[in-house]
Amino acid sequence: MRPGAGVANLPGVPELALPLRIKFCGLTDPADVQVCVDAGAWAIGAIMTPHGPRALDGPAAEAVMAAVPDGVERVGVFVDPTPQGLADAVARCRLTRVQVHAPADLSAIVAASPVPVTLAVRLDGPDAIVAADAAHCDLVLFDAAVPGHHGGTGVLADWGLLVANRPSRPFALAGGLTPEVVGDAVRLVRPDIIDVASGVESSPGRKDPILVAEFARAARHAALGIAA
Repeated sequence: MRPGAGVANLPGVPELALPLRIKFCGLTDPADVQVCVDAGAWAIGAIMTPHGPRALDGPAAEAVMAAVPDGVERVGVFVDPTPQGLADAVARCRLTRVQVHAPADLSAIVAASPVPVTLAVRLDGPDAIVAADAAHCDLVLFDAAVPGHHGGTGVLADWGLLVANRPSRPFALAGGLTPEVVGDAVRLVRPDIIDVASGVESSPGRKDPILVAEFARAARHAALGIAA
């Protein structure tokens, strides 16, 4: 996708969608999918790599994704996957998008993936934004830079970097978002997509219905205020 293209031009993103898209990530139980869908989820993400407390094996990932209705993006999250392993997971879980962290060869992943690829970028300085702008992928997601971790830490990303060095392409924001802070994130950073995992959980991987609803309400209230 060319840098600077409008978010409406992202593959799978309808032009008439709500002004802010929300991805609820790290689900571990199919029962939580409907809670997120009812809150207006644009996407549901599952961790399909052996990293962190929300990691799922193949059958568990299939079960979560099977509960996601058509019209909501099914996103598999991977850390440095092999191209063939990623393609197999897409077919097995009927994924509509993949999100990759720390890929050894992004071009090989993009070439092998039959669905759009999101590159997760650790927001550790202005150079990370420059590199993200030049990345050959469908979307970039900026997350907190926490050594030894690939997301889901509950640590806030450095919003100031994105405010001072505005990316030239549509982007997603993750890292420490909660119902209490997401409105500020939307107003200050103005991401096209927001991504939340730990900030709406009762325990790792289990989504709290009240927090999910409060998060969506706060995020969209802020987005509508910008648009007004």
